[in-house]
Amino acid sequence: MASSKRKRSGPPPAAAAVSVASVLGNDVLLTEILLRLDLPTWLVRAALVCRRWLRRASDQAFLRRFRGLHPPRVLALRVVGLWFGSEVRILPIPQPPGLAAAARRAVWNLRRSDVCHCRNGRLLVEMEDPDPTMSATYAIRRLLHPTRDVPLPQPPPSRSSSLVPHDSGGIASGRRLFLLEDGHDSTACLCLNLTYNEAVIGADISILKSGVSSAERSTVTELPQFLLDTMRADNLLVGNKFYMMTTLGYILGLDLTTASFFTLQLPDGVRSSSSLKFSRPQHSGLYLIAAKRLQLCVWHCDDLGHWAWVHTISVRKACGHLNVRRWVPNGHRKLLF
Repeated sequence: MASSKRKRSGPPPAAAAVSVASVLGNDVLLTEILLRLDLPTWLVRAALVCRRWLRRASDQAFLRRFRGLHPPRVLALRVVGLWFGSEVRILPIPQPPGLAAAARRAVWNLRRSDVCHCRNGRLLVEMEDPDPTMSATYAIRRLLHPTRDVPLPQPPPSRSSSLVPHDSGGIASGRRLFLLEDGHDSTACLCLNLTYNEAVIGADISILKSGVSSAERSTVTELPQFLLDTMRADNLLVGNKFYMMTTLGYILGLDLTTASFFTLQLPDGVRSSSSLKFSRPQHSGLYLIAAKRLQLCVWHCDDLGHWAWVHTISVRKACGHLNVRRWVPNGHRKLLF
């Protein structure tokens, strides 16, 4: 006798519809469900269901919570040589299907530009003029909207060279532009002109807001290290402070508010080396990362200059899931982002 299989009976269609409506019709439960969507592209699709879902998904408080739970993903590693004229490599990181197309557009955009700085999906790019007698121009570009460049005014000329004497050891200068967080002004940026020899360093500071550059301020301080060490030094802008690594056992800082240099001692047991890198915290202070083989030791400095050890990270364990395409460096590379 053939055995009969009992079929599971679900709730009647009407009861199921009532059950679903009781969940999705509750704004609190709907918000919690939307917060658990893994990708922003899925959130966009959910917002297209109806106007009520669109209102929930576009609420600013909701979006802040969503971003806190799902921070931006690493799309690629941009590898820059330490020497002038070195090759720039873009190493894409595999993405889930929902982000793959957007990631490909962003990576292509990185390859076609000389990126000066990046922040929250915005790129500050430098474009060389074919005419070598003309100065380079700058623009703001969105990673996901590469055709909508916002041109920037030409930065003011540097006066820092007048602060630094020309001596037998040589002199070097450079302009660095950084994007700022300034409310709704997506073009706000810092223009920092640095001039240095093997004894002192001078800086010119100007801020661009709403298309207008502020008055320049200048300052100078001692920096007795080789020119090449200054040229290759890791640097980072955090809030209103600019930090630069030195080979002298301390970090050189520049306070943009007071236009004055200051020094910050390294944590106990940490030595100056090219393996020391800065990282920007979410809130305040400064992170310092020391690399030793396949381990990263992370330190945090508060606003008072006090260091605290945070964590030691195994690169193999932390990054093994990224599945970056294998690439063997030549020993003269560093990762920018």
